[in-house]
Parts: sequence; C-alpha cells; structure tokens
Amino acid sequence: MNKIIYNIVFFCVFFLFIDLYFWQALKSNFLFNLKSNTLLKAAYWIVSISTIPIMVYSMLNYQNPESPKYLIIVRAVILSIYLAKFLACIPLFIDDILRVFRWFYAILFPVNNTSSGNTSISRLNFLKNLSFIIGSFVFGIMSWGIIYGRFNFKKHRLSIQLNKWPKELDGLKIIHISDLHLGSFTSTKPIKDVVELINSEEPDIIVFTGDLINNSYWEADDFISDLARLKAKYGKYAILGNHDYGDYLGIDKNTQSGMNKWQSNFNKMIAIHDIIGFDLLLNENRKIEINGSAFNLIGVENWGAGGFAKYGDFNKSVAGLDSNLSSILLSHDPSHWEHEVIKHPFPVELQLSGHTHGMQFGIELGNFKWSPAKLKYPQWAGLYENKEQKIYVNRGLGHLGYAGRVGIYPEISILKIYS
Repeated sequence: MNKIIYNIVFFCVFFLFIDLYFWQALKSNFLFNLKSNTLLKAAYWIVSISTIPIMVYSMLNYQNPESPKYLIIVRAVILSIYLAKFLACIPLFIDDILRVFRWFYAILFPVNNTSSGNTSISRLNFLKNLSFIIGSFVFGIMSWGIIYGRFNFKKHRLSIQLNKWPKELDGLKIIHISDLHLGSFTSTKPIKDVVELINSEEPDIIVFTGDLINNSYWEADDFISDLARLKAKYGKYAILGNHDYGDYLGIDKNTQSGMNKWQSNFNKMIAIHDIIGFDLLLNENRKIEINGSAFNLIGVENWGAGGFAKYGDFNKSVAGLDSNLSSILLSHDPSHWEHEVIKHPFPVELQLSGHTHGMQFGIELGNFKWSPAKLKYPQWAGLYENKEQKIYVNRGLGHLGYAGRVGIYPEISILKIYS
C-alpha cells in the first residue's frame, strides 16, 4: 500500500507540474487574445484536475476484478495526454534554461543591444509553435495506437534452418505467440479474432512463451473458452512469463498467509493452462516424435537478467535429453539467451522468446526496424544468430501499461523449420 500511495503522490505532483508549465505556453500563445479566455481557462483546468481522482481510483482498483474495464482505456488516454504535454514542454524548457544562462551572462557582461528583445520574442514564438506541433503529433499517434494499433495483428512468416533438424520434418509449421496480457483487454473479441487467425494457418505445433496475464489468475477467466479452441496437429505447449507468477501483486511471501495467497494464485494459473489445453513446461522437456523422426522441445521457467525473477533452471530443463537431436527452447525473456543458453554445453539450436513487446512503440519499414526496446535488449524483435544458435523474439500479442501500439504491432509468428 505504501508503494501505491507513493506512486499516487508522484503522479499527482508530476501531472500538476506539467499542467502548470504547459498552461504558461498555452495562455500566452492563444488565450489572451480571445474573449472566451475565462471559459477556456476553466475548461483547461477542469479537464486537467479531473484526471487526478480518475488516476487515483484507477491505481487503487488496479487489482480489483470488479473495476470497470473502460479504466484501461481511460488510463491510456490520460497517459497519451500527459506524454504529449511533457514532450511539448521540452523545447520551452530548453529555452528557459538558455534564458537563465543569458540573464547571468548579461549581468556579468552587459552589452547595449536593442535588437535582442525582438530576437528573443521571435525565437520564443517559434519554440511555442514547435511545442504545439510536437504535442499534437504525439497525442495523435498515441490515440491512433489505442484505437487501431493494438488490434493490428500481423502475421510474420519466416523459414528457419537448423543443422540437426530431421529432413523428414522439413516444413514443420510452428506458430509462436507470446505476451497475451489478457488483463489488458476490454472485450473478448480481439482474442476470438486471434484464435481464428491462428487456426486458419492449420499449424502443426503452437507454442506460447509466457505472460498470459498481467498479475492475477482471474484476468484469464473470460478468455479461457476462446483460447481452448486453438488447434494444432501435434500439440500446444507453453511456459510462464514474469507476469504469470503473481509477483507483482504486492504479496509478502515472507509471511505464511502471504505465501499461501501467492501459492493459491499460482496454482490457479497452472490449472488455467491445463484447461486451455497447453502442455505447460516448468523446467521440463518433451521429445516430440512425428512419423519416426524427433526433436527436443524444452521449456524453462522465467529467467531474466538484472532484477527479473530467475525461476528458470536450465540444467533441470535439459536433463535426460539426447544432445544429438535438434533442440528448440522456450524461454520467455530473451536476455536468457546471451547470459546462459549460448554459453551452456547443451546445444540449443533455436530459442523462442517474447517479453519485450518491442516496447509497443517503434518503426518497422521493410528490413529496417527500431524501437527504444533495443537500448535494453540486444535481441528485441525478430531473428538473431550466434554461430549455429538462433533466437526468435516475438513482439507479443497483447499490451501492458499503455493500451496501444505504435509502429510495433501485435504478432503471430509463423515459423517453418528446415534442415
């Protein structure tokens, strides 16, 4: 609760600061020349201040299954508004900093220059116009991401060659999905659409690389029947992501009651995967045999670099496997690949991961792709190679935090494996 209160206070202060700073630019650029100044001023501050109780209510009820679904969209709109305001303020803030330096410089080195005032006004007007262009553009694309981008499901088709892959299984179609984050959807329709898109491909195998939910098991309840309709000729397999454990519920696992509550949520999550029809691999492996040929499918629990939980036990996951067979690893966090998998003596030819979402924001034009996710994850979307080992990172199907996607759209990976 203390963390929630801290976050509420932080966001309230931050929002008010942005509102005040943005208002200075707004009123000097437009409102002082309008007869309706008082009305517009009232409208601006009513809208701005009304976001505070909405955000407080939203944050206090984030884990409440009875809270209205539309709050997800309301939060996204508020985030879009304040991100737009924040970025719009940057040119003005830079100018204010420069003016402070010029003021000190003028005191120390006075110069009689009558034209500097007009130059400053002209520059300030330019920066104000620039700030409004930036703010309008950011709010526009963020709104587009909420309305359209988060439902713009893309099929990414790729052929992957593995050295040990049995020739008899060439062309095996694996559909890879990840990061559904069901708690972020306001209706079941998008998931119904995803199921139809996947089933239309008639996959041989479906693999899901974690983050079925955001925090609590009940987020999946409305979607179980739809996900259970997923069909694959040779099976459906899944692993857990960092959000599937309930570690973000604020439960104190150091107490017996807290541990019991956490375990109950976790057990229900395991049961949900079973109802959907996923073979959930918890540091386990399966030898997949098809028409006399075989490969290893390995599923490790979440293992993430830095502060992320490390439930994964790779040694346990590969125990008893024939290293002469081609091996495909399911591991939620792509950082696992560089930190452990490619250094391990057991030869994994292909790792399938998710987790990054491509940060739900970026640019993809032909073979060019960029996202801020790249700053943290060297392998953030698509296929990467290290000698004879490969990793494919899915961009995720759902969304988290910001209920939208801009440039990096929800992905269904259609992978065909060849020798």
